[in-house]
Amino acid sequence: MILLFFILYKLYPRHTRSPETVYLAFAFGFIVIVFTSFGIEKLWSKYLNVKIVKSFLLPGTVIHKLSHALLCLATGTTIKELNIFKIEDSGIQYDRPKIPYFFDFFISTSSIFGCASALIITSIILNNPIQVNESLPNEMVFSMKLVFDYAKNFLDMIWLTLEAFWKSGFHSISSILFTIASIIFTVSMAPHTREIKYIVLGFIILGTALFFLEISGISLLDYKWWDQALQNSWRIVTYIISMLLTILFITSVIIGFIKGIKLTFGHKSG
Repeated sequence: MILLFFILYKLYPRHTRSPETVYLAFAFGFIVIVFTSFGIEKLWSKYLNVKIVKSFLLPGTVIHKLSHALLCLATGTTIKELNIFKIEDSGIQYDRPKIPYFFDFFISTSSIFGCASALIITSIILNNPIQVNESLPNEMVFSMKLVFDYAKNFLDMIWLTLEAFWKSGFHSISSILFTIASIIFTVSMAPHTREIKYIVLGFIILGTALFFLEISGISLLDYKWWDQALQNSWRIVTYIISMLLTILFITSVIIGFIKGIKLTFGHKSG
């Protein structure tokens, strides 16, 4: 990954901005979703009652499993076990795909797109009750400021998401339902540990391949429908990222506060 960044930095030095980098921004966005949702689920499972967490996330878990099952059927992968509504089970189990790694990537990422689709449908049904206007830049600027710029954007997204949900997240039944659905479906995107390598490597390869196609003159961005589809998709991706970062922030603050109280009172009692 560091070598890739160095090559791209040399190709597009300092503050040069290029529309081709939209694909790298997408790859980065999906990787953020993977690790953030995975981290939240692990924190909840460690510090909260596991049964309560799984019960709360059950609607998202059902979509997660069904998405995997659908892609298994589409790729001709044999499903060995599928328990959809059981809280205690380990989920879906399937044989090794006929084309390893390639089909593994599609099956592993299906839960992200399945849960995102469920969130979009919920938003349509509830008439889109909450708007978070902050968005990550959909082009990457190859400079040494890149990390700091994204860190600032992440902090801005957390603040504006908190502000948006504070103002309109609990003012109506539809906004409350959408708030709950946003939490459930974004956290339920969390992959299993074994799936992370397929997802991360796959998005890096896919984003890089599309990037180099663009700079080689084979441009999909010249097609209006494709460019519009990417813009609409980017709004969804950044909304999911803003939700996950906010959930992770709140979770970390609460856990830190509780651990601080335990540490303080534990020290005094000792």
